[in-house]
Amino acid sequence: MQYHIQTEPIWEAFQSDCDCPMCRIYEKSETRLVEQYLNEAVMEPDYRVEVNKYGFCKEHLRKLFAGKNKLGLALQLHTRTLQVRSQIKPCSNYKQALKQAVELAETLDSCVICRSVDEMMKRYAYTVAQMYALEEDFKHAFQKCNGFCMPHYTLLLRESNKAGGKTAAYVTELVYVQNRSLDRVCNDLDRFAQMFDYRNAGSAVRPDPETVPSAIRKLKGRIL
Repeated sequence: MQYHIQTEPIWEAFQSDCDCPMCRIYEKSETRLVEQYLNEAVMEPDYRVEVNKYGFCKEHLRKLFAGKNKLGLALQLHTRTLQVRSQIKPCSNYKQALKQAVELAETLDSCVICRSVDEMMKRYAYTVAQMYALEEDFKHAFQKCNGFCMPHYTLLLRESNKAGGKTAAYVTELVYVQNRSLDRVCNDLDRFAQMFDYRNAGSAVRPDPETVPSAIRKLKGRIL
């Protein structure tokens, strides 16, 4: 069987006890890309062209700056800044100013790492559907996982047709697993809130501090 990408990261993520296996894959993929843009990609012309064109978002700039290669980052920021500078043209009226603002906003919101990792995640979602259709052992791992954050659940739905003849079974299982995980989050949040009820004052059971962060990760992904 041929996959679009390696299946080992998928197996590792789905066998872990995490809120979202796809978030775990995302985090590892993102870490590799950040390291890449601090090391071998610094002097590669093709990578530099992409950096100059798209730049880095705030989150990835923070992670790049936290790395050890400040010189490599400085070199990439230098050529990226020159690229941004070249887009700032003289303006003499509001129409020109607005046009420039729109063009700059588009490039300032772009990120070469986000683009790369998002494309990787699309291929991972593609492969998850294929593995479900063709590997019985993976199907069992899929059924036992803790569900997904809502952004990655949506991604898996979009790529569900890659399961081929097993698409109907895959979608049914995907929806079931996700609803089960959301029911668990709702029950945990309800239990958490009840701990603050005056009728439970003095109870030896304390609110679980992971309840709220877990719910946030389930709804929005890896922001905490």
